[in-house]
Amino acid sequence: MLIGGVAFGGLLLTSCALPGTSAPPVGNIGTVHVAGAPAVEAPPAIVVSPSNSAQGVALDAPIMVTVSTGHLDTVSLSEAGSSNPLPGGMSPDGRSWQMNQPLDEGAHYTVVATATTTAGSTSTSTTTFVTTTARSRLLTGMTPLDGAVVGVGETIDLRFNVNIPVDVRAALLQHIQVTSTPAVMGGWHWLTANVVHFRPATFWPAGTKVTVNANLKGFGVGSGIWGLGDWSSSFTVGAKHVSLINNRTHTMQIFNNDKLIATYPVSLGKGGFATIQGTLIVLYKTPVVVMKSCPTFHTPAACIPGGAQYYDDPVYDDTAISTSGYFIHAAPWSVGSQGRADVSHGCVNLSIARAVMYYNFNIPGDVVQISNTGYNASYSDGEGDWQLSFAAFSNTAGLGPVWTGPVGLSSLAGQDS
Repeated sequence: MLIGGVAFGGLLLTSCALPGTSAPPVGNIGTVHVAGAPAVEAPPAIVVSPSNSAQGVALDAPIMVTVSTGHLDTVSLSEAGSSNPLPGGMSPDGRSWQMNQPLDEGAHYTVVATATTTAGSTSTSTTTFVTTTARSRLLTGMTPLDGAVVGVGETIDLRFNVNIPVDVRAALLQHIQVTSTPAVMGGWHWLTANVVHFRPATFWPAGTKVTVNANLKGFGVGSGIWGLGDWSSSFTVGAKHVSLINNRTHTMQIFNNDKLIATYPVSLGKGGFATIQGTLIVLYKTPVVVMKSCPTFHTPAACIPGGAQYYDDPVYDDTAISTSGYFIHAAPWSVGSQGRADVSHGCVNLSIARAVMYYNFNIPGDVVQISNTGYNASYSDGEGDWQLSFAAFSNTAGLGPVWTGPVGLSSLAGQDS
């Protein structure tokens, strides 16, 4: 009986397998494949970049979601504290999703994605990451001011609060768009590591509307310095005002929209104090400036009271045409020399009445062309923008000429000044 019982027990053990199947070997636990049944497909693997729990993510980092099989169904990217998901774009085949919008600093983000395989298997992925905190913020100052009305020679001057590395400058300028109606060809020129100017190839047409859009949020300068916001500024170009000052004739001709409206006698810089010459623009105007010979001129005659070149006096109705102290202003003391001789220390002298009329007429950006003084204006005086040919001016940061209108409608013909 014992033998029979053992034999019966063995029979029960071997009869646990169904006909046409076999039990898996002992110790090999895995998927059982039944003959004639389809294989079970693994759920789709969702990959998110940045990876889960990433810290210090760059503000310009692209957010990528991909699947190797099947397709993505939904992707949601949200910032903690905001109820609005950030927009992204799905690829045509549904295998990837990307968001390139700049991120906020020190912010917590969550990515939730779902995907499905062709066989219907699904997956859900939840990923979180935290962006970096800026060590310093990139700030920009601009002239002309928003809403200003300026002359046809006006340049767009940007000054950043930090030096911009050489290898970053081109990318920075690509984030700053100048648009205008009508459109013109223009270009950028770096003066220093933190100052860059934009000018048209030739003067702006009168009536031009100009807008500068700086898309600097998420732009990294390096060393933890980031743009944390975008800005926009607009200005309008007024009538065409051009003044021609000729030291040979000691006259100043004033044109309004190419029509001569006045000719004034002037006195310019005497020997040793030549007035700068070239194509300048009105930078600003102010009712009064206290002009001092010292430290402008570092000589005993200029710095000792009573010296032959000493002065410390208020001067009125001042139009600045230089960053280094050259003005067009009222000079009642030189009226007898105006129109026939040079007696100033470099400024353009007018009578009181004429200085007042010119002061009331001009606006920043008006063109002032001075000739026959023998002293060329340059960037050392802050007046180099219109001294360079356009090809030389725009050949910085690798950008070259910039069209301020719709892409594809530009023409470079005749754009050198």
